[in-house]
Amino acid sequence: MVRIRPQVIVDAKFTEHTSYTINLELPKSGKLSTLFLKVAAKTTTTGNCPSPWMKYLISSISVNQGGQSSLCAAPPEVFQADYYYKTGMMPQFGYQRPGGDGAIVDEIIPIMFGEKINDPELYIDLAKLTDPKLSVTYNLGETDHSGQTVWNTEYYPRFTVLTNLFQGPGLPPAKGFESIRTTESYAPANSEKRKIQLKGTMPITRLYAQADTLDADEEWLHLVDKYKLWGQNEEWIPFELEAWQYTELIRHIYGICKAEAYIAYAKGGQQIDMIIDRMIGASVHLPLSATEMAKLKGAAGRMAELESITMSSGSATTTVNQVEYNFQGLLPWSIAPIDMPKMLGIDTLDPTVKAPVYLQLNHAVNAGDYTSLMKIHTQDILTQGSIPV
Repeated sequence: MVRIRPQVIVDAKFTEHTSYTINLELPKSGKLSTLFLKVAAKTTTTGNCPSPWMKYLISSISVNQGGQSSLCAAPPEVFQADYYYKTGMMPQFGYQRPGGDGAIVDEIIPIMFGEKINDPELYIDLAKLTDPKLSVTYNLGETDHSGQTVWNTEYYPRFTVLTNLFQGPGLPPAKGFESIRTTESYAPANSEKRKIQLKGTMPITRLYAQADTLDADEEWLHLVDKYKLWGQNEEWIPFELEAWQYTELIRHIYGICKAEAYIAYAKGGQQIDMIIDRMIGASVHLPLSATEMAKLKGAAGRMAELESITMSSGSATTTVNQVEYNFQGLLPWSIAPIDMPKMLGIDTLDPTVKAPVYLQLNHAVNAGDYTSLMKIHTQDILTQGSIPV
């Protein structure tokens, strides 16, 4: 009988460096389909950065063997978005520990090698890897989207690794495991038709396009006018949608994306990152105050302004509060999928069948006005004999 054994591999490991790549040990044996990285970091107490998301601390996470051969590698928000598109849930953001230091914020970054949390068909056999590790690159000196100081540099971030391991007889051999890697990163030009060739021989399950701009408008739609997937010199075009049509398709398939967060230090007048693009609804509460209320002022993008109001004097910009957020919208972290089963009706896309195969992004006439990079992340199925170096 196959059973799942949750296991804490590393608990609150840290190193006394402000900027570092820390290597966290993974089990040397067992069959792994999902792992969870819990990060604890300490925010500043000024209230000037009321959204201390880990994407402003961590630039890259990779699962590898021996610190070299990468099984997957991407920024933390890509793993969080992948978790949402597979499970319908957003992971934990900004949780404050009961009885703990109010400035310490916990966040969960799930890494899934299958289509569900414990997938008996897609998993990694750790016994066949050489010295498997989870590598995390962080920098306490990074600022947030508004240039505010986020982290208390005297407290080094703590990392805890939790794994779900299959055990017991009867588990069939794995078909492989899903791997996410960032394959393209570029600054779009006005009216550019960017073509990203899908190379390699691995079957692709999803493509994730990330337009991580934070202007207070409809941002993601302002960067790209049309998304197109094609091969064989455009004789084969399985996907071609304008951005608004693409957004409606995402809403139809995945519904409304929701995220909740709890932040210990926030004060009015500050710009926050709402995590979710194409905002439909967003609310903020001051759970410990009987004389103040708060609201968010923003447009359809990911940036909003936090306004704190007192019953006696109106708008307040000096009081530091504990706040609870509830965000609702469409795209987690401005990351949109091209999902092969759900959007194209195929299990996987084989880039060798209709080669050359391209993902084409037709950028808007003013795309160059935005300062953020466009990033493309590919999720494919690897076998343990095809791990790239």
